[in-house]
Amino acid sequence: MRFKQLLLITAIITVPGAFPANASDINLGRIIYQRHCVSCHGANGSPIMAAAPDFRRGQGLMQSDQSLQKRIQNGKNACPAYRGILDDQQILDVIAYIRTLF
Repeated sequence: MRFKQLLLITAIITVPGAFPANASDINLGRIIYQRHCVSCHGANGSPIMAAAPDFRRGQGLMQSDQSLQKRIQNGKNACPAYRGILDDQQILDVIAYIRTLF
């Protein structure tokens, strides 16, 4: 049994790219943000719409990615739901991007 575990660990370490990490892409997040979010949240994260959080001040960002992902999927107040419009990875890309605005 230990031999199989050791073999699996060795394979994971020696075969780069065999198990992708699905890391977020800030550049894709910026493009999606510009397409879907900028009209309310502003180009630099400073809100245009009165009730929108100010991302430059970190408002709304002190949550886990999973919490933010659910909020974006389901919408809140004037912000529409993006479930079915953006897939999970696209939403994570946007979250990674808006975290750079703070």
